[in-house]
Order: sequence, then C-alpha cells, then structure tokens
Amino acid sequence: MRIEASAPRPPIPFADYCRVFSVISCVIEDHSDVHHACNLFAMIGAHILREHYRLAAKAVSGAAVYCLNPELNPLAFAKNLDGRLAAGLDGFHSWVECKGYAIDFLAPLFPENVAEIDSQAEVPRRAFMKPLSLMSSMLPQKGDAEGTFLLIPNEACEANMIETFCRTPISSDLQTICTRWYRCPPKKMDTEMLIRDDRGEVTKLKRRDIEIRGFW
Repeated sequence: MRIEASAPRPPIPFADYCRVFSVISCVIEDHSDVHHACNLFAMIGAHILREHYRLAAKAVSGAAVYCLNPELNPLAFAKNLDGRLAAGLDGFHSWVECKGYAIDFLAPLFPENVAEIDSQAEVPRRAFMKPLSLMSSMLPQKGDAEGTFLLIPNEACEANMIETFCRTPISSDLQTICTRWYRCPPKKMDTEMLIRDDRGEVTKLKRRDIEIRGFW
C-alpha cells in the first residue's frame, strides 16, 4: 500500500542523475567495493547537489527495502528480526533526501546486489528518485509493484556514516575530485581527469556512461 499525495518537482533531471552516478562510480571504483559503497554515493551525491545545484540535500542512513521485480523478493538492506525490519551496522543502506525526494545514487548497481542473492535473477539497471510521499506504509513484499519502497532512517547508522567518512582521509579527497570534475548538463564535461597523489604519481580517470533505463 502506498500513501498517495501530490508529488513535488524532482530535484534534478534524469540526465543529471546519470551524470552524478557516472562520476561517483568512476572516481571511487579503485577505492571501494562499488556496489556496496552506499555511504560514499550518499555523502558525495548530497555534496554535489549542494555545491552545483544549491539544493538542501542530506545523506541519510538506515534500513531500506526496494521491490525491483514482482516475481522476486524485495531487495532489503537491513536485518530481519523475526519478520521485523531493523537497521544496524551489519545491515543498513544510505541514500539522499532532497526537496521531499529520496534519491539513491547507488540504484543503477542494484543488479549486482541482487546477483549476490540470486545469480539467475534479472533486474534492469535503473535510477531511483521518488517522492517520499509515495513511500510504502508497509514492508514491501514479493508481488508488490516495481518501485515500491520503504526507507527507515536510523540515527546510529547515520552517525556511523558521517564518522566513517570524516575519519577516512581518502573519502574527502574522492568527494573533492567528484565535485571538481562534475558539470551540470547540458554543459560539456571532460571525459578524462588527471589527479596527482602526495607522492607525485599521476592517475588518469576516464568517465564512462553506463546505460540506465529510466527510473524505478
């Protein structure tokens, strides 16, 4: 069941979402397990929205459940305690909240998450940006419509997300690289970027666009 309400205008267009995802995934891939790097996607994604769009975007962490295919069990980032959904440091997810929307910049990598559970399952590569007003009031179940979702913020998970990001020097470096490289569409953006580390070694980053087939 969903709570019906008039939806506000999306914070950013589809093309912009795709570019944010492309930049972040390219920059962090050598420094993280990308399809599990929800904290980096959320923290850096929110920062890009604040810096380039002047939006009041916030990274949020907690439990998350997404229905990606009615024939599959929903993808859950949480602990299941006797049928009750709970977030914890061993079961959580992170996303961005902005202008009444939930934005998950890691969503195009959900196929990789699903494959870890069921290698035979097929899930399309899509973006996720939905009004929080359309969030399910109940735990999503197998058989629910594609795109049904439930997000439950958790203070402990959010505090851990921020603390981990701040105490890991490379995180702020990756955020700076992403923010400097990013350009809002339709502005052209360099396909490559050279970065120099503290030892003077130069690394070439090359942006690649992964086909994203619309929104969930």
